[in-house]
Amino acid sequence: MKDPFEKAFFDYLNGKEKTEITVHCNKGDDEVIPVSYFFREYEMMPELEKKAIDLCSGKILDIGAGSGVHSLYLQSKGMDVTALDISPGFVEVMKKRRLIKVINSDIFDFSEGKFDTMLMLMNGIGFTKTFEGLSVFLERAKNLLNPGGQLILDSSDLLYLYEDEDGTYSINLNDRYYGEVEYIIEYDGVTGKAFRWLYIDFDNLSMIAEQAGFNCELIFEDDHYNYLARLY
Repeated sequence: MKDPFEKAFFDYLNGKEKTEITVHCNKGDDEVIPVSYFFREYEMMPELEKKAIDLCSGKILDIGAGSGVHSLYLQSKGMDVTALDISPGFVEVMKKRRLIKVINSDIFDFSEGKFDTMLMLMNGIGFTKTFEGLSVFLERAKNLLNPGGQLILDSSDLLYLYEDEDGTYSINLNDRYYGEVEYIIEYDGVTGKAFRWLYIDFDNLSMIAEQAGFNCELIFEDDHYNYLARLY
């Protein structure tokens, strides 16, 4: 049986339009998300994603491509894009959606060439789970980028979750970094396994990126604590 996320994607793709997943998070309320959101067209994407896509150039690797929503748009514009995902189900979905270059692999096992742009949207960088994981990934990314290449990513600063009524913040400094969360996906009565995810504030991203030898540029911030960054 496919995991809940994969099953939801296939059901939607097969015509079950009113498909929703429930996202349980240990640091916030449950969130119900229409699966149609993962299949949106460019016109329906938030400004942050449009800016990210418009920055893409050269040979592109879309990491954690999911349903292929960003890769499909780039492909439609004649760009050389490879969609990479660790989920076999998501890869099957992308192939059914007629993406030309789709690869089922962990980024750490991937070795099919180098790229000018690495794209990680919808907080794709979160798979690194921790500061240490982020550092390891950025070292890997350097080896996959051509000279002058770029890594384009978005994330969010979750500090707002800890803000008190007087404007101060209540954070246990002895606990894990406040941007490390745990998710569980539920769909159609099936609950998936818990997995960890990282939301990294821009200052810490900059610090870790510079330690890995990248310059880090803030491209855009929206009104909901989300930002777009470019590492080069």
